Amino acid sequence: MKYNQDEVIEKATILFWQRGFQGAGMRDIQQALDMRPGSIYARFQSKEGLFKLVIDKYAENSELRLNQVANANSPLAALRDFFAEALLHPNKLRFMRQCLLIKSVNELDAIGDIAKKAVIEGMQTLQNCFKNIVVNAVEKGELPNNTPVELSANLLQNQFVGLRAFALMQDDQTQIYTMIDKVISDLKQPWPSALH
Repeated sequence: MKYNQDEVIEKATILFWQRGFQGAGMRDIQQALDMRPGSIYARFQSKEGLFKLVIDKYAENSELRLNQVANANSPLAALRDFFAEALLHPNKLRFMRQCLLIKSVNELDAIGDIAKKAVIEGMQTLQNCFKNIVVNAVEKGELPNNTPVELSANLLQNQFVGLRAFALMQDDQTQIYTMIDKVISDLKQPWPSALH
């Protein structure tokens, strides 16, 4: 039987996103992918091998989307849209409000070195994307010229993690939009001079 790699990775992504690396057993993987154990091992070598591919694809898709944000006519308006897109999944997809990379960071001790490296590299990729957004927002006059890029990128990444946790527990979309707008507003504020 032939398997479409993209479909298999998409199904595995949903499973790992819902259950995490530890929570997804081989039977769960077999059922989600509709593959026999031998096929899974032949194709991915291990559960960790499959998980690494999931993380790589997730990071690649996130990088693509964040690069679109950075290159938009208004990076901050595009960032607001990106946040809303990530945070406002319907209840049946509520698990997707949480970042798969952050969920995976919580399991770093349980996953193998190969998958751990993929998670850490994925987080660094997102950090670099947030830097690009800040740089382009400064160049387009949406942020002050003296905006500390590294600190602002850290702020965005940390706030995004917090927003995702907030959205996971929140039913009121108005509250989520309010928090998104607050993050964007705070980003425009001057930084204490001692920090940069």
